[in-house]
Amino acid sequence: MVNSMTLNLEDYLLVMWEYRESFSKVSEADISKRLKIRAPTVTEYIMKIEQMGLVKRGDREVNFTPAGLKFTVPIVRTHRIAEVFAQQILEVPWEDVHKAVMDLEHLFSGAYGDNLFKHLGYPVTCPHGNPTSVTSKDNTSNLLLLSDGEYTFGRVVFEDYDLLRKLASVSILPGSKVRLTKDQDYRIEASNGEIKLSDKEAIMVHLSKKKRGK
Repeated sequence: MVNSMTLNLEDYLLVMWEYRESFSKVSEADISKRLKIRAPTVTEYIMKIEQMGLVKRGDREVNFTPAGLKFTVPIVRTHRIAEVFAQQILEVPWEDVHKAVMDLEHLFSGAYGDNLFKHLGYPVTCPHGNPTSVTSKDNTSNLLLLSDGEYTFGRVVFEDYDLLRKLASVSILPGSKVRLTKDQDYRIEASNGEIKLSDKEAIMVHLSKKKRGK
């Protein structure tokens, strides 16, 4: 039953959400890599989650069931609210907040999460630009779908630590005005410098579809 949930269950479901939101699919190998857990252990745990009726295993993918999606949305929301708390109240650096709240967020479920959300002033997004209203319509696009030009930096969908550090090194944060140039690499330039992104990193980064000045 779902109410037999452990902290590990939340971690697994959050990682699944991250991959499916960012890359449209997730495998047991992806989960193993992200959580730094041995593949056989992941397989065993995913089977348990499948027995709960939250996921469905395939040959190469793991998919949410409708019940699993409904159950996971509050977990993602709480994670994003906890990130705001970590940055604003605990003064955790922008690039560190995702990792910092992986344990802390479990304290803020249910009514506690709602109270925290209220006291933080009802933030619309987490520090990385991802909406706290988790299922709201996205008005950003990943770099693969955009042409060269000037945009507003939207969000980092998959909160990869190395990518967050790279962005923070030139102060490219949600709301920053950036210029996108696509040649052999994906180059994003802002007032403090320029970074190059790989194809995989480009999928993780979303810019506003509306160009600056339009």
